[in-house]
Amino acid sequence: MDSVRWKNGSRLISLGGVALVAQLVIFQNSLGIVGDPGVSGVTEDVVSGGLLLVATVCLAVGVFLSLRD
Repeated sequence: MDSVRWKNGSRLISLGGVALVAQLVIFQNSLGIVGDPGVSGVTEDVVSGGLLLVATVCLAVGVFLSLRD
């Protein structure tokens, strides 16, 4: 496992990318795969916004760490 090492920001960029795609597919219905995310109203807005915030922070910090090295 030592031969495969993640750079400082690679995990955060990957996690942010997955979170962003999940948010787009589930809550924005961008591909038409998920018809009903299982929550509605304020709960849907909070979960969707929180996931978008996590994705944005992970991507930004991951890029920052990658550029810093």
